[in-house]
Amino acid sequence: MIRKITFTITLIIAYLSALQVELKAQSIDSLLKRAEYYRHKNPDSSVSIARQALRLLDVSTQPGVAAKVHYHLGYAYYNRNDFELALEHFGKSLKLAETIDDKNLTALIHNRIGNVYQLKSYFNQAIDEYKKALELNYATGDKLEIARTLVNIGVVFSITGNFSIALQYMLDALEIFEQANELEGVAWTSLSISRLFSRLEINERALQYAENALNQYRRLNNQTGITLAQTELANIYYHTGMHDKALDLLTKVIDANIRNQNLHGQAANYLLMGIIYFDKRQIEQSERFLNQSLRIKQQVNDSIDMAKLNRYLGELELEKGNIARGVNLLKMALDDAQKQSITTDLRDIYFSLSKAERQKGNYQKAFEHFARYSSLKDSVNASQIAKLEMQYDFEKREREQELINKQREAMQQARLERQRMATLLISIALILSLALAAVVFWFYSEKKKINQLLVEQNQEILRQKNEIENQKQEIEAQRDLAERQRDQIAEQQKQITDSIRYASRIQAAVLPREQHVASLLREHFVFYQPKNIVSGDFFWVTRLTDGRIAIAAADCTGHGVPGAFMSMLGITLLKELTTSQHFENAADILFRLRRLVIASLNQSDMDSDSHDGIDMGLLVVNQATRQADYAGAYLPLLLVRESRLEPPTIARQPETMDGLSLYEIKGDKMPIGHHVIEERPFTAHRFEVFPSDTFYLLSDGYTDQFGGPDNHKFMMVNLKRLLLEVQHLPLPIQKEILRKRFEKFKGNQRQVDDILVLGFRL
Repeated sequence: MIRKITFTITLIIAYLSALQVELKAQSIDSLLKRAEYYRHKNPDSSVSIARQALRLLDVSTQPGVAAKVHYHLGYAYYNRNDFELALEHFGKSLKLAETIDDKNLTALIHNRIGNVYQLKSYFNQAIDEYKKALELNYATGDKLEIARTLVNIGVVFSITGNFSIALQYMLDALEIFEQANELEGVAWTSLSISRLFSRLEINERALQYAENALNQYRRLNNQTGITLAQTELANIYYHTGMHDKALDLLTKVIDANIRNQNLHGQAANYLLMGIIYFDKRQIEQSERFLNQSLRIKQQVNDSIDMAKLNRYLGELELEKGNIARGVNLLKMALDDAQKQSITTDLRDIYFSLSKAERQKGNYQKAFEHFARYSSLKDSVNASQIAKLEMQYDFEKREREQELINKQREAMQQARLERQRMATLLISIALILSLALAAVVFWFYSEKKKINQLLVEQNQEILRQKNEIENQKQEIEAQRDLAERQRDQIAEQQKQITDSIRYASRIQAAVLPREQHVASLLREHFVFYQPKNIVSGDFFWVTRLTDGRIAIAAADCTGHGVPGAFMSMLGITLLKELTTSQHFENAADILFRLRRLVIASLNQSDMDSDSHDGIDMGLLVVNQATRQADYAGAYLPLLLVRESRLEPPTIARQPETMDGLSLYEIKGDKMPIGHHVIEERPFTAHRFEVFPSDTFYLLSDGYTDQFGGPDNHKFMMVNLKRLLLEVQHLPLPIQKEILRKRFEKFKGNQRQVDDILVLGFRL
């Protein structure tokens, strides 16, 4: 009997475990479908949903599901242009797919990795990945995937100038798609072939394939494809001289790409508009669109057509007379084209460099660049590719006979041409001999003049030598005086620096001690980094007379020594207020503190130059009732709370990520000090506190820091996103991440203000 009961219980447990696994798999599958739905519409949402699926995953028991989850997460990062994260998750998916011997998924992953390398302009690696995918496609016999991979390979060969190989791959793919009646594949391949012919300036063929692609995409009602085809048509219109028609079409395409948030497409469109306006000699408009393209490419790390973009920017600088900057930009373009092996771009860049060196008067280098241009021009002769394409035309046999007849006529013409050439060469040789004799005579005359000039210059040099020796003695005397003055200044600077460092120790002594703060807050960190040894920022944590806890962060006028004086005044007045008086809320404290600051600094309406004051954020918490109220003078309070919990009604629309919401509670736009508007109370914001809440009080030093590749401010929106990303970590580790991110963003730029970020949990 006992054995039967045990066996029954075992069966029930096994059934429940299997049911739990099945339900979890269904949940993951549902999340992956949502991630795929948002992949192009909202990449951030796609990433967040895929990460939810990843958290549900048990890799050890579900390797096949894990491979799909990592693939979808990598694809989401790819659409968000986070290429390194995309490669990381594609790599994990690839290992799992190979472990379970899923050839279809493995081929798909190799294709996606190839897409990433192609966008990063690592074309050799892209070709390697595409060929691995093609080998697996042939093994599985999936003809449509074979065709898609053939197009991918052809596109890379087209970009790098291997046009004949590229065309062969694309025509093979087109035949497969047409036999399968796969309209989207036909459209995509036709568009790729159009781009190839456009690069070769075989515009009639390019137009034919581009219009075919546009018709197919319209039949499918594929708006993204329609936009791509119209972009290519605009490029063809430009190459055929229809500039206004190209600009009209580009205006529509850019509007579509802005609506779809297609930054790569916008960058390409702005580049073509800049090129068109350059050819129309409308330099200011050309420069505006080219720079707009450059900003977007830098934003999304898009290296495609960077060689062409830098070449036209260099040409613009040459047009404006900035020859040195123009040459530098052309050299950057040359470096990009050489790395990517883009033959057509190399050809055009060498031509531009030849023109630039000619402007500088450096005719030797100009000749060398022109020689390279001529060599590359011959290697990408469009007529050779036109002949290759003609062998796929139905009229091949008739044209072969026509070529034979023309060849006979050409042989006869060649004999006559050789005779004319021989006569011409003899005439040229005679002319060159006479020219050489004239040049020799001219050099002889010039040599006599130069010798006479050298004698006169030698006498002048002796006179200048004596004058220089006299000046040397005077300079040495001035140098000794300068060295004495330098040593005196260095000693004075050391004394000043030592005084400021001692002042920083005094300032640190009045700030709350770590043990004191830890006794009042469950968990906290303080990222405190003065700009100039002493700081105008300070923080303050204390228990009020009625048992409530007050936490404040402040930013005083100025930084360095002036800011430090203000911070000392602010801390002193806060202590004086809170140890002797009772306050209704945080706004009441700020109001009375403002009166004390105005009185201490003798500020008045008549004193128009008195702008000293304090920006402050103050949070007062009653731990017994879990109620808090906040008041701010310019500075905000950031609150991170689980999204399922009730939001504070006083906050704006939050930033959300992984089930968490970040709310910003704004302070009043007036300082603690004299202000142009009449004295009025601060706003009190009251809300309930939950145990899982995390609070951040901060000055504006972190968000106002300049840095990054574009040397712009860090901005509050990026700080909010960073705080949401690190919420799962303990606060001390959050502090270290904030510090490292700040230093990396700042780079070689100087720190613009004092830094204070106070994070805590109650």
